[in-house]
Amino acid sequence: MDKPIIPFSLLPPKAQVVASRAFKGIGNFLASFAPLLAEDLDEAQMSIPPREYLAAAIASAATNAVVIALVFALIGSSANVSMEGPIVLMSLLVAATTMVTAVYYPKIIARRRSRQLETQLIPAARQLLIELRSGVPLFHAMASISDEYGGASKEFKKIVQHIDAGVPEIDALADAARANPSLQFKKLLWQLSNALKVGSDLGAALEATIDEFVKDRVDQIRRYGQELSPWTLVYMMAAVVIPSLGITLLIVISSFMGIVVPNVILAAAIVYLVVFQVFFMNFIGTRRPAV
Repeated sequence: MDKPIIPFSLLPPKAQVVASRAFKGIGNFLASFAPLLAEDLDEAQMSIPPREYLAAAIASAATNAVVIALVFALIGSSANVSMEGPIVLMSLLVAATTMVTAVYYPKIIARRRSRQLETQLIPAARQLLIELRSGVPLFHAMASISDEYGGASKEFKKIVQHIDAGVPEIDALADAARANPSLQFKKLLWQLSNALKVGSDLGAALEATIDEFVKDRVDQIRRYGQELSPWTLVYMMAAVVIPSLGITLLIVISSFMGIVVPNVILAAAIVYLVVFQVFFMNFIGTRRPAV
């Protein structure tokens, strides 16, 4: 079993494995409420049963909550302030955040893996089509593209290794499609598998699939271009207009009222701008289609 990796956990991986043993019963109970978690873990290449992953998540959530409680208790003791309410609130908030993040983490990893794969999928499929049109058998054609096309090559290399190990081509394609998060890659493997089953032309099936991928990619780029205009307006309002006008109005009003603007407000504005810039760039990056 691979060591579970729970994001934002204060427990190291080995400690997660040990601590999760005390929560396997609860993890098994929670697994019944997350039927898609097993598929997400498989697509994220995390070979761990859902109940053990959830048990590790519970252990991490409990550890994070205890650490936060101790930190707030220490702060309260140093300042001679009663912190019972904030301790309970922050501990519950941190525990819930850790659990929710852990549940969605495999899906995030699977989507990242899907984007990496689809970036080079069309060029890899085109070379595969050229090989098949040239009379090369499917196995050798997949072996020829298992090195040069990033994530797509890694997936084809796994298929080639399975076939080398004695797995029939149809079964190897079906297994790869089942454990892959990319819908485009699944569709490509399904077309090849169906063509092998019925004995039809692999090249014709692959060519139709590539044409569909190209049209879909063009549509994604067009939609992305249409989305940029409103997001640019949001950026101008949130990062340029509101901060500049807000600070200007604050300075004008404070000068009329004879109030000195605290430096902390200007520092908070700078922090806001930096955080918003980073968030906005990451957000736009996630919306950009794989080209």
